[in-house]
Amino acid sequence: MPTITYRIATPDDTEALGHLRWEMEAERTENPPEHNAYLEAYVRDVKPAFTSGLYRAWLAEADGEPVACTVLITWIMPPTTDQMHRKRGYVSSVFTRLGYRRQGIARHLMDRLISSAREEGVQKLLLRASEMGEPLYLGMGFEHSGALEMELE
Repeated sequence: MPTITYRIATPDDTEALGHLRWEMEAERTENPPEHNAYLEAYVRDVKPAFTSGLYRAWLAEADGEPVACTVLITWIMPPTTDQMHRKRGYVSSVFTRLGYRRQGIARHLMDRLISSAREEGVQKLLLRASEMGEPLYLGMGFEHSGALEMELE
C-alpha cells in the first residue's frame, strides 16, 4: 500500500486539481466534458483565483501522485449590526480516486480545510454534498440549511 501524504496545494498544482475535478465530473454525469477542453477551462478560470488567494486547496498524494483533493473558496460578506466582520467559505471539489476511498483521506483533507478556515476567520462553511459524501459532512458537524438558489443561464 502506498504512503499517503497531505499538503496544501499551490498555483502550480492547478492542473493536477483540474484532472481530479474532471474525474469527479466524469463519475457523476453520463456525458462528461472532453478532458482536454475541461482541463483548459479549469486552469484558465481557477489559476488566477488560486494566485489571488481566493481559492485554496489541499492534496493527498500516494507516492507523489495526486489521489484526492478539496478546495476552499472564500469571500467577505457585508457587516451586520451584530457582526462587524463576516467571512464565508465554500467547500468544493472534495474528491478521492476510487482505489483510495474509505481510508479516511477525505476526512483528513476536510480537517485541514476546516482548521485553516478557522485560523483565517471564516465563520461559516457551505457545501453541496453528494449522496456518498453527505454522511462524512454530517459527521463532521455540517447541517442542512434552507438556502434558495437561482440558475441565471
